[in-house]
This record gives sequence, C-alpha cells and structure tokens, in this order.
Amino acid sequence: MTAEEEHLRRLLTATSAEGPTGEDRLVVLHRRIARQRRVRAVGVAAAVVLASTATSVGLVVRQPADSTPSPLGSTSSTAPAPTVAPAPTPTAAGDLLPEYLRGHRRVLVREMVLPSRPTVTLTFTPDSADFRLGLNCDDRLRAGAVPGRPDHLIQVTVAGKVIGTGDCGSSGAPGPALVDAGMNGHYSRWSDLGVRAGKPVTVVVRIGKPLATPDADARPGAATHLAGAMAVGVYTPVPFESFPLPSRPAELVDLDTVAKSATGNPGEPFPNELGEVDARTASSPNGSYRLDLAMPLQLDIVVCAVAPGRIRVLVDGKEVERRAFYDWSGECGTGGALASEYDLPPRFKVPVHTGERVTVTVVTDSFTVAGWRVGFAPGPG
Repeated sequence: MTAEEEHLRRLLTATSAEGPTGEDRLVVLHRRIARQRRVRAVGVAAAVVLASTATSVGLVVRQPADSTPSPLGSTSSTAPAPTVAPAPTPTAAGDLLPEYLRGHRRVLVREMVLPSRPTVTLTFTPDSADFRLGLNCDDRLRAGAVPGRPDHLIQVTVAGKVIGTGDCGSSGAPGPALVDAGMNGHYSRWSDLGVRAGKPVTVVVRIGKPLATPDADARPGAATHLAGAMAVGVYTPVPFESFPLPSRPAELVDLDTVAKSATGNPGEPFPNELGEVDARTASSPNGSYRLDLAMPLQLDIVVCAVAPGRIRVLVDGKEVERRAFYDWSGECGTGGALASEYDLPPRFKVPVHTGERVTVTVVTDSFTVAGWRVGFAPGPG
C-alpha cells in the first residue's frame, strides 16, 4: 500500500458506501485500478493527495494560436472577488501551479483567496476528454492543516458530479497535484461524467470546514477560519519529446533510498520478491530486458526512477504498465497485472493462470543515466 493510499484513507472524510449505477464489479475495478496507479513523489509530493492515472498524448483545451489561456470570456467564478486579502500577500496562482508539470502544460489557472473566496469555478471547452486538473495550496493553508485531523475539506466537482475530496495537509512537502477522473475511484474516465470533446465543461472547487451529511459524503462548509490561497488549473498532455526536461543536477538522488520508500511504509523493503530489473546492472539504461516468473493472482509492479525517461512493462507481450519521468527528483509508481481467473472483465487481465510461467519485458528509453529500477511482487488479490 502506497503512502498516497494511506493518506487518502486517513484524510478523506466520509466515503460513499455505494458506487454509481452499474455493475458492482466495475466499481471495484475502478477503485483497484486507481489504487494500483498511485504515484508517490519523493521530495515533490503532492500537497493534495489525489489519484492519478496514465494519460495519452494529445491537445486538449481549445486555445488561441499562441496557446495563451482564454480570458474572462471562457471562465467564471461564482464567488465575489475578495475585499480584503489576508496578510501576507498570497502566492500568485502561476507560482503555485507551474506552466509545465509532470508531462503536462498549463493552459488555464485561477486562484481562490481565503477566507473571502472559498470557491472557484472554471468553464472551458476541451478538444478531447484527455486533460488534468492542477491543485495546490500555499504554505499558509498547508501550515494550518493537521494531518489526521483535517480542519478543512477540498471538494472537486466536474460536470455536476463530485469526483473526490482531499486536504491541504495530506503531505508534508510542498507541491501541486494533477487530478483526473479516477480521483475517488467511482469514475475512470472523464467521459464517464458526460464530458465530451467540443462541449463546455464546468469545474467547481470548494474548500471549507467538513460538514457531515446524512447518507452522503461530507461537504465543505464555512471557510471563515482559513487564511491563504489555493490555485486551480487545467493541464494538457505534452509529448515526451517536446517536454522541457530540466538539466541534470550535479548530484543525483540515491535510487536505493527512493526505492525503499516505494511502499510508503518505513522499514519495508523494496517489493521484489518475484524478481527485479535494475538499470545499474544492465548493459545500457535504454533497451529491452526480460524476466521469467510464476504468475500470481495479482502481480504488483513498482517502477522507480531518479532521472527523466520512459518505462513500459509487458507480460507475455501485453502492456500492463507505462510510466514517464520528467525530472531528477526521484519518484516511484505502482501498477499491476491480473491472472485470467481474476473476477474482472478479460480486458484487464493477461491470458495466463495463476502459477503459469510468464515472460515479463521491461522496455526503457530516453534515459541518459542508469537511474531506474523495476520490482515485481505478489499482490494482495
């Protein structure tokens, strides 16, 4: 279980006992897939811990030719502008949410200043249902939050549906989060919420003291006790080859130190009970590497890197995990593969039974140093 999973379990307030309409198995699937694809960033952990799934490359939000975000005509806010900003002056939204973030480019950003403005509303028209929302709290909001005892709740609503909640104090390290439809596990794609290309979509983010509601998730209440700023933005994917990667630092983050933190549980070793592939013992940091193992009911895959590059994992030729790393900070991601008897639709499984031998292939590219490691372990399924 990752640190993000533990943070979510601790910090999300009341979670709905029932999923959306549809098969219960699909609800379980969405939650399991979202849980398996959490990303734990070391040193650049998200300030609001929210689920993140892989995205494909493509231009998303309609913008003018210079890609400058549309002005007030394409966005709106339901709350009035603040009359008195709390001191000291809040951090600018553009600083809280950088232009480039984890393979994405910011095309729109707005901020709420508390306590005067506890709600921000964005309305934009996507060219495809492939975008992310950026969220970040400033230091004052984060300092006022107590992990394990949230005094405020962040609620994200897209197309009229609540996709998830979080808290500014869910991480001890500063940094923004990228949010997709898998935020609370009830949805897996924006299209599940009715988001369509060429159709305006409205995003509402609220923050306030959690209020319990009968037979429903908690919702944000008054924010009069809060002071600070929070930024909300829209991000579009950028092809890896076009993303402005940072220069190599003089000293790299230690890969083993990053790998030890992959589980989120201090003292627990790197998950490699079924084997691993390590760039430091490979002939090159880029290439194709094979590993044979006995397939468990659920195969957990942990991918760690301390350098920019891309990693794909295939089981008997079927891709089950894909990761891209865009900086030198040190980061781990988790994924998985399911055996054929797992009680889920076939498209989410590899065509082998538990105990059968499989060939796992790790394919890497764009690395300039031997700075990655992939481990395999039996999952809890």
